Amino acid sequence: MPDKLIRMATQIADFFRSQPGQPELAVAGHINDFWTYRMRAQLIEALRAGAAADPIVQAAAPHIHLPAGQGG
Repeated sequence: MPDKLIRMATQIADFFRSQPGQPELAVAGHINDFWTYRMRAQLIEALRAGAAADPIVQAAAPHIHLPAGQGG
């Protein structure tokens, strides 16, 4: 599942890469708005474990919200 989430996050990054502004904030915003807690937690866990990911996805990670007290 983490590979699929990284692939999905990369697709989001690919879309926002060509948009003006800071793509990492747009990626994080999209993930925060549309992904479930479990999806966000699994993505962050994979990135923390060293999974290879697009640099924009890596830069978005600190801006992805996890509810307080739930491993985030």
